[in-house]
Amino acid sequence: MTGKPRSEALQQTGAAPAPGSPRTLPAPALLNEPYATAHDAVFTLVRLLLNRGIRAEQIAQHTGISPSLLDDPDGRVPLSGFNALWALTAQVLEHPGIALDLHERYPDNRMHFVAHLGMRCATMREAIEQWGKYALLVSESDSVRYETHGRTASFIYQCLDPRFASRWFAEHYLALALFYARMFTGEPLRIERATFMHADPGGSLAAEYQRSFGVPPEFGAAQNALIFDAALLDLPFRTADPYLRHFLVTQADELMARLEPEARMASRVVQALNLLLSKGQPLTLDEVAATLKLPVRRVRLLLESEGETFRELLNTVRREAAAHYLKQGLTVSQTAYLLGFSEPSALQHAFKRWYKRSAGQFQSEHAQLAAEDGRKVSVFGKLRHSS
Repeated sequence: MTGKPRSEALQQTGAAPAPGSPRTLPAPALLNEPYATAHDAVFTLVRLLLNRGIRAEQIAQHTGISPSLLDDPDGRVPLSGFNALWALTAQVLEHPGIALDLHERYPDNRMHFVAHLGMRCATMREAIEQWGKYALLVSESDSVRYETHGRTASFIYQCLDPRFASRWFAEHYLALALFYARMFTGEPLRIERATFMHADPGGSLAAEYQRSFGVPPEFGAAQNALIFDAALLDLPFRTADPYLRHFLVTQADELMARLEPEARMASRVVQALNLLLSKGQPLTLDEVAATLKLPVRRVRLLLESEGETFRELLNTVRREAAAHYLKQGLTVSQTAYLLGFSEPSALQHAFKRWYKRSAGQFQSEHAQLAAEDGRKVSVFGKLRHSS
């Protein structure tokens, strides 16, 4: 992995690169859009589509992701395209639970660099800490951590940019984490609860959730989390290798040093705000600067150099997160709690100011649009017909 700049990892939609030219993706449609690695999940999703007879140019047309990117171990894709790829694959395979078992479809021994590092850690606790530290190498919007509460512990995944948070990522990362934990420890680890922030997707997924986690899932929760016996955090990994871990950490630090400067300060502030929101901590510039481990003055100056202000970013985060959570089926009370409003009525007032209608009207309109979309000809049918 060379960690080349993102500018060298972008791909023009649907167009084959000229000989010797860098493989690139189209510029993201949304400002400050985060990117994720194309190495494991994206690679596998695209291969599943190609094996079903979906042509490369059709994949690019519907997702903005060119399969030629898969030849590049440093390839990264925008999260909007990644989400579109999840949805497209679920339709083509007629398998809405694809995120719960995608890891079972990975080619043999294909793991991301950060997974290889975690594999060589001494315990699950250390592996989660390393995943959290180097999450940027997997996705610029990922937050992974654990918390302990008495005898129980929680493995928590969060997408720090609410514009792109989806059930695909939550299901995939929680299922993948449990799969790796069992693989690396050699133990049939049992969890006590599995909670998800999104609404119940319904359909026939209940059995798939049960198979993946061994417990009925809880939807509309405050966190995407696996809750288990805290003693398991210190369970030794049978794959531990301190010698190899040393060199993997050295390489991870070098890759982080190359990727971090590319992230705009506005993007980093947005992610920090969402992390603070998830922890119920104050949404102040001082707290954001402390999270980023930078002086307040430097954060302010870098934002000004990008034409941004902290107040505008805070307002944007809350506005976009409110719309996203309501679309996911969360109640007004749940959304108000997640966004740090003092009470639901405060969110209602803010929502009317942002969107010129009530939160309830917004949810009803979204549900109607979703129902209309469901009655349309599926992407699966259109692609199969045109291929």
